[in-house]
Amino acid sequence: MSSRSLNRQRSRRTPTNPVMATTLRISRFLARCGVASRRKAEEVVCSGRVTVNGTVATDLGRQIDPESDAVELDGKPIRLEVGQLSLAVNKPPGVLVTRDDPRGRHTIYDSLPPEYASEASRLVYAGRLDYASEGLLVMTTDGDLANNLVHPSTHLEKEYIVRTDSPIPAEILETLAGGVDLGDHQTLPCRISSDPQDPRTYRFILEEGRNRQIRRMLESVGIGVRRLRRLRIGPLRLGKLSRGQWRSLGSAEVAALWDATRKRHR
Repeated sequence: MSSRSLNRQRSRRTPTNPVMATTLRISRFLARCGVASRRKAEEVVCSGRVTVNGTVATDLGRQIDPESDAVELDGKPIRLEVGQLSLAVNKPPGVLVTRDDPRGRHTIYDSLPPEYASEASRLVYAGRLDYASEGLLVMTTDGDLANNLVHPSTHLEKEYIVRTDSPIPAEILETLAGGVDLGDHQTLPCRISSDPQDPRTYRFILEEGRNRQIRRMLESVGIGVRRLRRLRIGPLRLGKLSRGQWRSLGSAEVAALWDATRKRHR
């Protein structure tokens, strides 16, 4: 998918929703609703957990009319939300992840492309990056997805590249990876690996995302951070998205995020 700069303010064609077929195969319908990926949705159907108009539906060829069919998963109604929007943003440093700043500093909402201005009131960020940090940020109109991405019970992996002001001794790396006491909480064990080409660059993979966690972990052992960049949230990667750019997420990517949070929650 094409990306657009957060910093360029130029007119663009307003996107329209793709035309949907009148009916959808049941697994595709479930995937579009964010229940699971298409393959996992097929397993859900075959397990007998889905009913259509009150009748258990296990036929993978079953067609669903989103406008008229009543579909339930484990007894709970599900429906296709055509209007949902999810974005991946490569947040630059010097941008606040907040809706309003009393000091008038630049926020992620100030950077939204013009065609999404009408969605600004519905878009929420799924987790934060602090003012000086950069990298992958998810913004979505789906509040349930946002909650799942940040809920502590999911232990969803987040991957970061961190450049420090000095090399970290091996014994300190081991201590950090095992979890450290930051006063208000004990961090969970994480994975940390060093870059063999650069003794001051490290890869952190965490299963939690507390405020300024990596910076505080390193500060606790006397190490400063020069640059911190998030590369991945669960299955979603920053990829080739340039600093200060955004792109819309496809339905398969949204379904993969839903699937990952449900797997981790189990």
